[in-house]
Parts: sequence; C-alpha cells; structure tokens
Amino acid sequence: MGTYDHQKILTDWSNGTLTADMAIGHAWQHIAQLYELLAQARKSASDKVNHLENKVNALQVQLDRLTKGLSVELEKKSPTPNLNLPEVHTLAK
Repeated sequence: MGTYDHQKILTDWSNGTLTADMAIGHAWQHIAQLYELLAQARKSASDKVNHLENKVNALQVQLDRLTKGLSVELEKKSPTPNLNLPEVHTLAK
C-alpha cells in the first residue's frame, strides 16, 4: 500500500488539488502504516527482551557454578582454624 508523503498531501490540500475523500483515503493508509510499524516495533522489543532474559539466565547459571566451585575450593584450602580456646565448663545443678 503506497501513499504520498504527508507533506505532499498537506501541500495538495492547501492548493485545493486534493479532495476530502482523497485526504481521508491517504489518512487511512498512513494509519495502517503506523499500526504496521507499531506491531514491528513491539515484536522487535519483545525479541530483544527475550534474548536478554535468556542471556541473564545463562549468566546466572554460570555464576552459580563458579560460586559453588569457589566455595568448595576455599573450604579445601582453609579448614576450620583451631583457635586453642579453653574449654568452657558449665556448673552442674
């Protein structure tokens, strides 16, 4: 569906070379084009959001694995320190 540029339509309207019926037809064509562009923009935005969500989820899985691996390695290298604290005795009743 092709239509004239909106500036040409406004110029033709000003010059009296465009009838009201023609102007309405062009307006409907422009509205249809706007709806098509809106649908394309929404799909593009949705696709981008889905891509980013998938990327974040994959990164979260990697981060969880690294964190778990780091915790295991830290536990291996530094066991619970022996502080040589005196034993605490409680009074028997």
